[in-house]
Amino acid sequence: MEERRAKLRAKVALSGHAAFPSTVAEVACLVINVSNIGACLSFPAGVAIPRMFSLRIGPDPKPYAVRVAWRRASDVGVAFLASRTRAPDVIPG
Repeated sequence: MEERRAKLRAKVALSGHAAFPSTVAEVACLVINVSNIGACLSFPAGVAIPRMFSLRIGPDPKPYAVRVAWRRASDVGVAFLASRTRAPDVIPG
């Protein structure tokens, strides 16, 4: 499969919490991979995911504004609206 990302992403398995504009409670998700410009998230089945929302990753209390770039079943690729400065390093191979 051809890689189309501008930056490589580090494979991770971190908890994530998405705050949707139309809901009060956050929705838990799994962060599958991440870079300083985007991430792949996995949500529970049946969750309606809006085009834009806030995302907290792991223990970091800071929410990041994200935009959905693609959707596939319960997986969603997002782009950070502002670059993350504390993204994990990508180790090739």
